[in-house]
Amino acid sequence: MGDERARLTAATARFEAATMQPMNPQNPHPGALIVIEGIDGSGSTTQSDMLLRWLLRVDIPAMFTSEPSKGPIGATLRLHLGRRLELGGPQAEALAFAADRMDHVTTEIAPALARGITVVSDRYYLSSLAYQALSCDLGWLREINRFALRPDLTVFLAVPVDVGVARFSSRATRERFEEDRDELARIARMYDAAIARLREDGEPVHVIDGTRTPAEVHGEIVRLAAGILEPRYPSVAMPVDADEPSPAIPTVPTA
Repeated sequence: MGDERARLTAATARFEAATMQPMNPQNPHPGALIVIEGIDGSGSTTQSDMLLRWLLRVDIPAMFTSEPSKGPIGATLRLHLGRRLELGGPQAEALAFAADRMDHVTTEIAPALARGITVVSDRYYLSSLAYQALSCDLGWLREINRFALRPDLTVFLAVPVDVGVARFSSRATRERFEEDRDELARIARMYDAAIARLREDGEPVHVIDGTRTPAEVHGEIVRLAAGILEPRYPSVAMPVDADEPSPAIPTVPTA
């Protein structure tokens, strides 16, 4: 009985210590984690690719990634988003996204950051706080994502819902959240609430106008990125006129 009580006490202490840690630990690595976010049709993938090309052009080691990841849990989520597999309800979906994120951080993002590689991610936990908040409590979503590394820069591309719908309507196939304009409008409102929650927790999210030309949006993202990259790569010149980008290499560099 005494041993069991001691184990329970120790487990309780570990749980309390874990929940007292700051939400989303700061990135301790030399590489930077930059996240591009937005509703479907906001241009986040285009802007992530443009930013990666700029980083490579100015000789900053960089890689592209996205969520869901290409890992085993991410593969399941992609099947789910494509309606080829059904998860057991919104809570299971949210937990799967959180699990994929931690696997993504552990196996791909953190190792790259530790090697001084800047990671550009098309979506990260802000997406979960918006999309999964349609059916789940925002506080609970924050909690299950609390151990994912905090981005060094998060940029949210703000576009009206109708602009997003018009952009993805031409796609040959649509995913689970790309079929209902009213649902996308609710997701946009959830993004507003999630951004406010992150800011309350001391995490800045830069909201920029995503309705401008891709070049104009890219220019603003580059200026924001340069501000967090200059201390990490002091010997690299970072021009913000990122015309004529070099080809991107959207893969994980080998060790």
